[in-house]
This record gives sequence, C-alpha cells and structure tokens, in this order.
Amino acid sequence: EERTSETVMSGATTTQKNTTFQGKPLQDVANLTDVPGVGPKSAEKLVEANIDTPIKLMGQFMVLGCAETKMTSWLEDVAELRNAEAKKVTEGLAEKAAVLVTR
Repeated sequence: EERTSETVMSGATTTQKNTTFQGKPLQDVANLTDVPGVGPKSAEKLVEANIDTPIKLMGQFMVLGCAETKMTSWLEDVAELRNAEAKKVTEGLAEKAAVLVTR
C-alpha cells in the first residue's frame, strides 16, 4: 500500500482511505482510524463510547437501522464527533453496509 497522499490534501487522503476501507472485508479492517472520517482523536472518543473496533462501529450503525441521520446524530451526541466527521464516518459505513446487507 502506498501512503503518498497523506500530506497532500485531506480530501485526497479521505478518498484513498475510503477506497481502501470499501475494498476490504470488514473483519480485515484492523483499526478505527482505518474508517473514513475517523482520526486519532475521534477514535479515542469512540473508545470512550465503548466502540473500540470497526465491527462494533458498523454494529452500532446497524442497530440504528442503517439510518444515516440517526447514526450521524449518535456520533455527534454520544461520541462527540464534529458534524463533518460524523457525516464522513456515516457515509463510509452506509456504503459498506449496502454491500453487506441487502435492504
């Protein structure tokens, strides 16, 4: 894996991060920081909310019925993520869930 776009633009990094996230089976996504929109500080906040793996984060999204608005609100209210981060996380999870779950 190349990590060259890391310092260029956050948009490019996020896009690459999302491509990598979407391309792996969920059980192979090792760290919360591998989820689009989750940086080190967001990961700490998620751990404080008892979400310490990408699978648990996806599980929370599914518990909320894969409802993007509910997940964004949960991330803001419970995990104290900023709105922009919460939306990125939710969008990445929604894209992944569409592959995992046929609605």
